[in-house]
Amino acid sequence: MLTVAVVGVGAGTAVAGSPAKKAKKPTTVVTVTLGDTAGLSGPMTLTASPATAPAGKVKFVVTNSGTIIHEMIVLKTKTAFDQLPVVDSGDPPVRAASGANKVDEGKSVGETGDVAKGKTKSVTLKLKKGSYVLVCNKAEHYGLGMRAAFTVTK
Repeated sequence: MLTVAVVGVGAGTAVAGSPAKKAKKPTTVVTVTLGDTAGLSGPMTLTASPATAPAGKVKFVVTNSGTIIHEMIVLKTKTAFDQLPVVDSGDPPVRAASGANKVDEGKSVGETGDVAKGKTKSVTLKLKKGSYVLVCNKAEHYGLGMRAAFTVTK
């Protein structure tokens, strides 16, 4: 009588003679806080911690601690975070409900969409090495301070 032994190989287990699987890079978690104290009548903030991450998957966990709706958009750009041109702003800036007093989103690599006051949303993006800017691009928010530099390293 012939006896056959079956040996199970679990996921991630290397079998002699086969190449080992590469370990997955962990996802970097970045905490972003959006804030204001008086809506459009006062300064606004956008802070990210940490402000750098290695290339790969980055999960932005975005909390709105302000008094009105905000959003977070990730833009890939070599322009300094506080020097992005504001479109349709005029001089002095023209007040607008939508469509003006915003930065160009052409270099967007992802966003949260609207985040209601007191709420948290997250977005996971695969980012390449380079310079980025995190912004809230609701009308006038960028100009009131809702911007932060973000760097992705190799």
